[in-house]
This record gives sequence, structure tokens and C-alpha cells, in this order.
Amino acid sequence: MPAIRLPASAEALVPFCRRHEEAAENACFETYADLVVFAASCGYHRLNGRSPSEAKAFLGDVYPIDIAVFKNQNLFPNLLLIGLGAEGKPDIARDEDRLCRVVEAFADVGCKYLAHELIGWTSARLHLELGMILTTSATEPATDDI
Repeated sequence: MPAIRLPASAEALVPFCRRHEEAAENACFETYADLVVFAASCGYHRLNGRSPSEAKAFLGDVYPIDIAVFKNQNLFPNLLLIGLGAEGKPDIARDEDRLCRVVEAFADVGCKYLAHELIGWTSARLHLELGMILTTSATEPATDDI
């Protein structure tokens, strides 16, 4: 079954997943799947939908997330939108392995950006800063900065 691996760039962000062994007190992502979708969406926005290079390194202590998890959590449509937007053709909807690789690549970009931004934030402000990213993303054009 197709699965999405968590990029190594997510290492600073996994404590903000409630189901992580050592979750931060203010964890804001219910699952790793939620983190992947948020990071991939962020990466897609940062690159204006242009396809990034494939992710090369992945976290070894986090199991790949089966595509069924995204479907069961009603997150799969978000993945499809990212894949369809990046490729511009519907073929990706029938190739879940390719969709997983595309999402991993965008998640890597998003995780790099979020981890870089986290350096300037306190972990207590994570919710506020993520909210600011969402509102800024909705009102301003994206840039290529990672």
C-alpha cells in the first residue's frame, strides 16, 4: 500500500504532534498525518505550486503513514489537490505512489520553512505563529524563500 514518509526536515516539528512519545505541552497537530498535510500545503504555497525536487532524507523513528490513514482522517482530498495542482493533470489521482512522492517533496519544503521559522519563535507561540502563516498565506502571494 502506498505510504508517505516524514521528511528528516520535520524533526523539529514532530514534538508538536499530540501522538509523539514526547509531545510538547502545546502540541497542535493531532497526528503525523495532520503535520504532513499542513507542511505539504505550506510547501506548495511557498513554491507557488512548482514541483520541488524529491525529498532525500526521512525520519527513521517514524513509520511511513499509509495512504489509508489520510483517507480515514478525511485528509486525502487535500493531498489530491496538492498533486493535481502541482502536475496539472488528473493522472496523479490514479497513481497513489506518485502522489505520495509529490506530497513528501512539498512536505519537505514546508517542514524546512517551518523549522527555520521555529528558530525565531518560542514553542509556546507556535499556535499563534501557525495562525499568522495561514492568514498571511490567504492574503499575500507566495515567495520562493525556503
